[in-house]
Amino acid sequence: MYQLLLIGHGKFPSGVQSALHYLMGENPNISVLELVDGMTHVQFEEEFTNLLQDYAKVLVFADLTGGAPHQIAARIILESTSLEHFLISGMPLSVITELAMKFQFQEVASLDAPMIIEQALSECKDLMVNLAVERGKI
Repeated sequence: MYQLLLIGHGKFPSGVQSALHYLMGENPNISVLELVDGMTHVQFEEEFTNLLQDYAKVLVFADLTGGAPHQIAARIILESTSLEHFLISGMPLSVITELAMKFQFQEVASLDAPMIIEQALSECKDLMVNLAVERGKI
């Protein structure tokens, strides 16, 4: 089973975790690491590295592509030898919910994980709609 790790700025990851709890119930396989006031990038990196070492299989969701949490996670994951650590940038609730349900409630074979992630990202892009355009206003 994959651990889900929500990382990002301020209390945003905790808010996403709260929404997931509301939608899916209690889940001990979802962790949060927040870059908060007073925390250095070095401290964040140390905590992130420790979390990765605790889990053989992990999906990391970073709040902002290019932000410090994303950059730190990307470097560490790219330097690791694990093929079971994935980083998904941007944290739309639809993507996290879709992947959480697939990776938490179904057995995902290691070789299938990249395909399942890409499929969920593609499907969730179609869920974003500009209603003004849809109504013909723009």
